[in-house]
Amino acid sequence: EVYEKKPDALVIAGDVYNNAVPSADAVRIFDGFISKLVSVAPKMQVMIISGNHDSAVRINQFRKVLSSLSIHLIGLPPQNADEYIEKVELEDEYGKVNFYLLPFVRPSFVKNVFGLDENENNLSYNEALHRLIEREDIDETKRNVFVSHQFYLPLGKKPDEVERMDSEIKSVGNIDLVDADILERFDYSALGHIHKPWKVMGDCHRYCGTPLAC
Repeated sequence: EVYEKKPDALVIAGDVYNNAVPSADAVRIFDGFISKLVSVAPKMQVMIISGNHDSAVRINQFRKVLSSLSIHLIGLPPQNADEYIEKVELEDEYGKVNFYLLPFVRPSFVKNVFGLDENENNLSYNEALHRLIEREDIDETKRNVFVSHQFYLPLGKKPDEVERMDSEIKSVGNIDLVDADILERFDYSALGHIHKPWKVMGDCHRYCGTPLAC
């Protein structure tokens, strides 16, 4: 199918592995998958972010080296005030398309970017994600795609209205929810974290789900 369709890009929105210390077999399978992709579609941009099941540091290894090979393996969000969300710029017959790649964010990851709140605590998930996206200089005259691994919830909707697996409720929980209004800055949001296909807002902000929900 890759030969036939010749895609310009492949996006994987997190949870490369099922746990932070994957088995040797899991690493071997992923290595073989990426190697085959590069061999059959060397010009395709491969964009992968870490999820909450991954080790962000492990996924982030060789990030700069791999990006020169059109493989964008992003494990960590911005860590300091001078860092921003990883952006990959592509172009087609209609102009530029900007992909913003934001791996799973815990508020503790970005405390060096924003500091603590008035009570000397980390920001909430909702506040941390909104601040990260709001500080980006997004050119809304271009097409912008957001790749993220979080629990986004439309305003006015309750968490228990979203069908989730037990493992998602335990790992996500209401404390992790992020108001989905921030997605409106993008033309399309390719989201990971919820294990079933789900449209957050219309057809253009959605979870793809997974063929094997663990």
